[in-house]
Amino acid sequence: MELNATRSMPGHGWVLAACLVLLMGLFAALVSTTQLHPDETREVAMTPVADGVVRMSFELPTAGDRRWALWFPREPVDRLQLVGPDGWHSEPLDFFKVGDDEGILPAGFAFLLPRDAQGPTVLEAHAEGGLHGGLRPVLALSPDIRRIERSGVALGGAVYGGLLTLAALALALAYASRDRLFIGFFCFVVALVLLLQAMNGHLYGLPGVRLLGLWRLQGLSALTLVHAAATLWLVEAYAMRGRAYRHARLVRGIGIALVALAALFLLNLPWLAQASQAVSAVGWTMAGIAVIGLLVDAARRGVPLGWALAGSAAVSVLAGVWVALSRHGLLPEGPLLHYGYQGAAVAFALLLALALTQRIGDYREARDRDRLARLDTERKMRREAARADLSTALQTQLNGLDPGEIPWQGFRLLMDHLLPLVPTESCIAVLRGYQGRDHLLVEPASALPSIEHEINRRGLILRRQATAGLALQQPVHPSAGGPVVAMEALVPFQVRAPGWGVLLLRRAGGDGFTTDEMSVIGELARVVQLHVDQAAAAVKLRRSAEMDALTGTMNRRTIDVWIERTFAEAERSGRPVSVLFIDLDHFKSVNDRFGHACGDDCLREVSSALRGVLSEADMFGRYGGEEFIAVLPGRDGAEARAVGERMRTAVENAEVRHEGQRVRLTVSIGIATRLRGEDAPAAAIARADKALYAAKRQGRNCVQVAPAVFS
Repeated sequence: MELNATRSMPGHGWVLAACLVLLMGLFAALVSTTQLHPDETREVAMTPVADGVVRMSFELPTAGDRRWALWFPREPVDRLQLVGPDGWHSEPLDFFKVGDDEGILPAGFAFLLPRDAQGPTVLEAHAEGGLHGGLRPVLALSPDIRRIERSGVALGGAVYGGLLTLAALALALAYASRDRLFIGFFCFVVALVLLLQAMNGHLYGLPGVRLLGLWRLQGLSALTLVHAAATLWLVEAYAMRGRAYRHARLVRGIGIALVALAALFLLNLPWLAQASQAVSAVGWTMAGIAVIGLLVDAARRGVPLGWALAGSAAVSVLAGVWVALSRHGLLPEGPLLHYGYQGAAVAFALLLALALTQRIGDYREARDRDRLARLDTERKMRREAARADLSTALQTQLNGLDPGEIPWQGFRLLMDHLLPLVPTESCIAVLRGYQGRDHLLVEPASALPSIEHEINRRGLILRRQATAGLALQQPVHPSAGGPVVAMEALVPFQVRAPGWGVLLLRRAGGDGFTTDEMSVIGELARVVQLHVDQAAAAVKLRRSAEMDALTGTMNRRTIDVWIERTFAEAERSGRPVSVLFIDLDHFKSVNDRFGHACGDDCLREVSSALRGVLSEADMFGRYGGEEFIAVLPGRDGAEARAVGERMRTAVENAEVRHEGQRVRLTVSIGIATRLRGEDAPAAAIARADKALYAAKRQGRNCVQVAPAVFS
């Protein structure tokens, strides 16, 4: 079984970059279509009169039924009012308190001039508290001022909407990944939204948060520092990813200091009002420099989007410093610069969101690796369990089998354990000259006739493939040039030449066997062959220990074991047992006349003749020298005597020749039958031995049954 993991999008880095460029292009198009400066303006001469008071002089042409208006960028001042020399004055406006007639997202302070205002005009702008160094008016007709306001509303809504979308995305990713870093990104985006709304003056017109205007400049400074700390901590978590670095304490210390200063400003102490903006600007700039340093280091280490984030952070920091200085009247300011800073902040947040979502890809890759590892472990466990089960079955069922039955039973067990793991249409085991025999096993058995014909036809090719010793897969065609109807896996067995063997598995269709399946087939085939060889060797070894090497019959040690069991069983069942002692007559003279080689041939021929008389239930072996013994379970003395006579006749009639000359052989046989109460063979063997000597005394080549007086 193989895992089909979700494939990654090809060239996903370039695709994401193209999508990001598209988003930036859409935002730029939105900015370009907005009217942040009227088509027709009149120049305004400004002369400072006192602290917070500026005299404005301008020439007003006739406007017809339209009115002229003065528009100031929305700067953090406590009170702004226009006053004329004739006693005319406008309604006072407050940055930290949005009037009902200003709308929910005012872009600036708009003042309609009197309807009869024309010609040379002088007005004074009175600004109280806050920062009024960046108050530079725009004089235009009221419809143009309204277009400026609508453009500001559109840009502000786009900025806030984009950021709130990122916040919602952060929550979704946090829910999906269970990663706390996305909660941190959510807090970062919320802090940025609050900061931008506070910088634009929109925060103080929202229901439920109007009270934030009570903190005025100190509240704005606190939001600036909180956002800086959130950015610093978030970027540190993204850039370092749990990696230890030298300046970790310094970076975290800066974040803690920023939060502490924000808490101090929220105490709203009067003597901190003027210093709060300078302190927050310095703190925000330090945090920005630290963020850029972290991102540059991350980019060098290959962290995704590191360089893009570093560049975006640098643009945001420069734009923020420019805005801060312009509010103190140290640098010029314009609406595009103000919204450009906000656009840079949104771009940085968007890039950071993309960079953080890379962690989802990392999670997926880690999940896929874990899943693959788990599946691999499960496959190995299944293979090991199958191997263990097969080994156990082989050890249990091959024990005690005849050597000719061991290969058949072993490869039958292979099929029984292999087919559940590797589903196939058919499974064939072909062995030629293995353990001295040919074997053909087919599953299902009903296909044996057709398979046997096919194996005979392909015999030469299969032998070559088996001799090569390589497992392979090959298509099966019903005819030459025909379509593929099945795939065949061929796994060779390790059979000593000139023998050979292969395991053939077929699967219908064109789908082949996986690498894991081929590995399982080969492994289980090796296990079976190993156990079959060991079982056959064990049988041979056991038989060599039980058999007499010269005659191939049981040796004395084996006979003693079996006769003990036979007598004990006969005593329990009450059945008779007869023991026959057979001795070759004048065997010493045969060795002396013809040599020991001839004597060995004589022993083999006599053994074959004697064994041919006995049934499968009888035991026969060489007891030592030229003596043999036969044990006949279930036969009494009369039956044993008849068997003894047939044995004597068989030896007498045996054709034994040496160098063309016949060697005449005879045997003497002594017989004893188990008496009641005898559960051990010693007494019966002694009686049979005495009967044997009686037969020899009577002239040999005869059979004697032990009488009762022998005991």
